[in-house]
Amino acid sequence: MRCKTCDHTLWNQPAPREGEPRVCSECGAPYSAADFDFGRGKVRFCCPKCSTGYYGTSDKGHLEPAQFDCIGCGTHLTMDRCIIRAHDMAREHEAMQRRELPWLEEGSLGWVRRWWHTAKLSLSNAPQLVPLLSRPPKPMRAAVFLLVNSTIATAAYSGLSLVGLTFGSRMPLALAAVGLLELLVMLGALLASVLAIVLYAAIPAFLCSFLTRKGEPLGFGRAYEIAAYTSGSLLIAVIPCCGPVLGGIWWMAQIIQGFVSAFEGESWIKRFTAGILAFLGFASGVLVFAALALFV
Repeated sequence: MRCKTCDHTLWNQPAPREGEPRVCSECGAPYSAADFDFGRGKVRFCCPKCSTGYYGTSDKGHLEPAQFDCIGCGTHLTMDRCIIRAHDMAREHEAMQRRELPWLEEGSLGWVRRWWHTAKLSLSNAPQLVPLLSRPPKPMRAAVFLLVNSTIATAAYSGLSLVGLTFGSRMPLALAAVGLLELLVMLGALLASVLAIVLYAAIPAFLCSFLTRKGEPLGFGRAYEIAAYTSGSLLIAVIPCCGPVLGGIWWMAQIIQGFVSAFEGESWIKRFTAGILAFLGFASGVLVFAALALFV
């Protein structure tokens, strides 16, 4: 149970005063207990006066009935008037209902909406992505998501050049053949760039895949998913002039946050190592592809 604005944990937050909303103790953002879905019977809603606990038994793990008088002290209670605690704080992540990453959801949402919901999430808060990757890894689906983002980013970056090539010539008939050749070369470079970005995510993923989490290696499939699903940051490349640079920097930041979040609950040394390896993987990938661009 984490703040949707700053990702701060919200367990054990004190109950607000009568008539006041619940707010995150870290950033002050308002929230409601009803904003979250809990596992049935895995969350205790405790009376702020006598600490008597009541378990959420609805399909979303909420209190039934929604309001009542405490049997211990008679205080009138609602979910937002309670202190919320996971039944077993050592396994608090299991108190939340399992959610799917939008891109992986099976349902009525079309692929465009599923892509957009995932891209917004990865653009703003990569650590929220990792808990949604709870099923067996599907790196090929992650690669398709990255392929979509890299295509949009690369096409946006090349768009002005294509427009200039198409409409900027003063002698369109004389330069038609040359212009067509340049257009084909540019499209080939666009395709190569898109595929290079898809392969690029494998570098930090490979470096982090050997770190152990809960006694087992993270694995390349899961590591590649983390690197690929943080690529919504590439959409910043649609901003003229400085967009590609800002998009690349933000993607690096999101990749680092994603891998650090993947080792939540592990030692700070392991989380620090994950962040360093993700950074080194990203930076070395930049150098590798820059060198290839110079010699190819």
